[in-house]
Amino acid sequence: MQEAAPGASRLIAEAIPRLVDELTSVQPGRVHRGALELVERPLLAYVLGLTRGNQLRAARLLGLNRNTLRKRCRELGLASPRAARGCVTPRPASP
Repeated sequence: MQEAAPGASRLIAEAIPRLVDELTSVQPGRVHRGALELVERPLLAYVLGLTRGNQLRAARLLGLNRNTLRKRCRELGLASPRAARGCVTPRPASP
């Protein structure tokens, strides 16, 4: 299997030992779930911001079913996906 983003994979691999140490001290037995939540929450929030809260577009971009996206947002304590409308990460200004 070919890596889609080798730079991102390297950054994540370098962060794993510290992440496991921190999660083990706080949530023994929940390292896997804790790590997934740490990545998933900002990922979903960012993609919903990019799509201005459009759940269908966000779900398609993520490769998820829209209902799965809604469920995960609820489980992770994210604001309603509709509340993400207008929350777009600013892009750098062109020179």
